[in-house]
Amino acid sequence: MPDVRHDSSITEFQQKRGGDSAAFFLPFLTPDVTLLDVGCGPGTITAALAEIVGMAIGVDIESNAIATANRLAARAGLTNLAFVEAEMAALPFEDETFDAVFCHAVLYHQSHAMLTRTLAEARRVLKPDGLLGTRDADVGGNILHPELDGVRLALELWQRWYEHDDPDALRFGRRQSSILRAHGFTPVWAGASYVNHSADAASRIEAVADARRSLLGLGPQLLRKALATDDEIQAALAGWDAWGRDPDAVYFRCRCECVARKD
Repeated sequence: MPDVRHDSSITEFQQKRGGDSAAFFLPFLTPDVTLLDVGCGPGTITAALAEIVGMAIGVDIESNAIATANRLAARAGLTNLAFVEAEMAALPFEDETFDAVFCHAVLYHQSHAMLTRTLAEARRVLKPDGLLGTRDADVGGNILHPELDGVRLALELWQRWYEHDDPDALRFGRRQSSILRAHGFTPVWAGASYVNHSADAASRIEAVADARRSLLGLGPQLLRKALATDDEIQAALAGWDAWGRDPDAVYFRCRCECVARKD
């Protein structure tokens, strides 16, 4: 079983993701499409996609995330929406099952071997000429003001948690086209967008609350794995508090997007 880097603080944050995260992919989808959302988390994006396509299935290795997703599906009453607990590198589906596969914020933190396996599985379950849509982080594109040391440290601690083995992993987003091409896909569209954590005072308050919840949730695990010290965690918390007190503070997280066709 692979090391799962997914806990309640991550699931809570993911529940705030919605249709905006898949907006770039919608022009490529039609009502007759059968779609797989890989690494679906609590299912918010999958549910939004289910309103566009014929069938949407979400998979995630984390049982708590799937339980949350199933509750969402029950509330939504969507008959074309389902969730399955499964590993993205060993999908429980037949070859050429799906017209489209979607991956949001799941590829950039994978090891090279895991990334290769995941994309091979996505390619396997796609029908001929099927489409893969990916949206992932690029820390080099983030916009932050003021650039407080504590906030920068908080972002670094998050990256330590994923223990990247690729020195270019933090700029994964801008390399999606070349990475997908190297794994048997032909990119047909590329773009980028930002997640705005500072639209107004309420957004900044929410951003600080999210950051604190994440740091406090991951803190014990970071300490246990010797990936951070308590002083570092406290400095990161203080940095976010200071950022939140600045009425002109901004934080825009870059997300790069790519649509590729199975060769």
